[in-house]
Amino acid sequence: MDQSGKIEDTSKLTVLAFSNDKTGAIILSAKDKRRLQEKFREVGAPRLFVDYVFSSLLILLLKSLKSTKVVVDLEYPGHTEIIESLVKLKVDVDIEWRSIGKSSKAHDIAYKVYCGKLKIGKRVKAEQIWRLSKKITGGYLKTGLSPANRYSAPVNKKMLAKK
Repeated sequence: MDQSGKIEDTSKLTVLAFSNDKTGAIILSAKDKRRLQEKFREVGAPRLFVDYVFSSLLILLLKSLKSTKVVVDLEYPGHTEIIESLVKLKVDVDIEWRSIGKSSKAHDIAYKVYCGKLKIGKRVKAEQIWRLSKKITGGYLKTGLSPANRYSAPVNKKMLAKK
């Protein structure tokens, strides 16, 4: 599995793709990433944004793949243990983390979907990722934590994206 378009880059879409005997991808738009980032800020957990969104996308992709062992490109070094533990809460899978490189078929598919040269994959919405993130946390994101904390500025309700 490989990713094109980082999750924290909210001006571009993100594509997660896999390639074995079948190929597939999952796509999250820039608008939906910004909406998710605002929701994480709103509950006072902006640092969880990347890990939980990546984990949720990985879970959705793994459920469609139905495989017990996968190799995932090392996109977020230092966060692999957290991401793997979150994924294993919902999917029974063995994850091997390693640098795949640009020569892999998964990278080629992710890049072509990202550029619009290949029309495959399923688009997911912010609401779907948010619901899955709340399930993964076991209710932590439902607590209504203070939107102001030492890691992020307070959320201005007027500046939030309109649905």
